[in-house]
Amino acid sequence: MTESEKLNQVEESAFPFLQSAVLLDQARMALATLDKALGVNAEMWLRLSDEAAARGLPVETVDFVNRTTTFVAKVAAALRADVDDQLIQKLIDLNLNMSERILESGKAA
Repeated sequence: MTESEKLNQVEESAFPFLQSAVLLDQARMALATLDKALGVNAEMWLRLSDEAAARGLPVETVDFVNRTTTFVAKVAAALRADVDDQLIQKLIDLNLNMSERILESGKAA
């Protein structure tokens, strides 16, 4: 990767959500991969929750991230018990949306 191909800070923040969405999509049929993808996804959202509070973001933003993190953890537990393609798709959509929002916020800054 050349200097011009490196991700900027905003792209680096958005990239894990895109990666996780792809991993979840690929894991739909392989339970071991799905379990790993769910763990990676939950850990990523937990880190985001910790960072949101530490950065002093608005209370509404921190609350949204915390509620979303709780949702992601509950969905991961549900999917480990019973694979549901619609729930996997919700996680994929959530990660793609977060990745887009991060990229959009970087353009506005």
